Amino acid sequence: MTKIDIAEQDTYYTEKGSGPAMLIFPDNLHSSEGYAKDLDHFSGQFHVLSYDYPGKGKSTRDVKYLDEQEYDLWNYWADFACHLLMELGIEECGVMGSGFGALPALHFAGKQAALHRITPTCVIADSFLSDLKPRTLHRALDVREHFYVRNAKSLEKQHGDDWRDVVDADTALLRQLADRGGYKVHDFVLNAIPCPVLLTGSLQNVLMPGIAQDFARLSGIIPDCSLYLTSTADHPYGEEHPLMWTNRESFHAVCDMFLSSRLSLKKD
Repeated sequence: MTKIDIAEQDTYYTEKGSGPAMLIFPDNLHSSEGYAKDLDHFSGQFHVLSYDYPGKGKSTRDVKYLDEQEYDLWNYWADFACHLLMELGIEECGVMGSGFGALPALHFAGKQAALHRITPTCVIADSFLSDLKPRTLHRALDVREHFYVRNAKSLEKQHGDDWRDVVDADTALLRQLADRGGYKVHDFVLNAIPCPVLLTGSLQNVLMPGIAQDFARLSGIIPDCSLYLTSTADHPYGEEHPLMWTNRESFHAVCDMFLSSRLSLKKD
């Protein structure tokens, strides 16, 4: 991993491969290290990057601009990603995110990239809801303890010895968000996405009730939108396991097809 200073915060990022740039936004519970297999897969055709959010992974625990994060966490992470790309001299970039990581990917393409004069080339957003009702969000947070127990070693590897403090702080922030009425990606952000978008997920994801209806709604708002929904069962414990990981082979195959067809059309 490489360290870089962004907004007076030590930020660690991972990169692999060469070609067009592709940035993977981690889910809230994870760091870039949790996406090693995905970095390996997509690095065959892309210059793939992922970064550790402030306060997570190997990045600084001295987090600044907490007011901006509390106001709109995922939009802030999209903005932060733009500063990373600018520091690296990357002017065009596709983005990918799964779970809560899908939300900054949408904000990046529909808002922040244009503000920072970066061209978004594609979006892959997996296993998420664009409209998180308070009850839905609280229900997802209620089962996080099961995830902690079964993934403690992985979380410690990703975040370090203070991993429990890291994930508990995230849960507390999301609880506050749910108490304030939940969260919704505004339609004007979605409608402004200028590049092809692929939405993926499972119809049986117990933490994402109504995902089919939400994706159908998004397909009418996002100008260039493709959908892939599988009927395969979700993780048996109802934890935060997106399609990206529960059915990685199918996810990668669908993404490869989408990227090959849509990016080749862009080149033509």
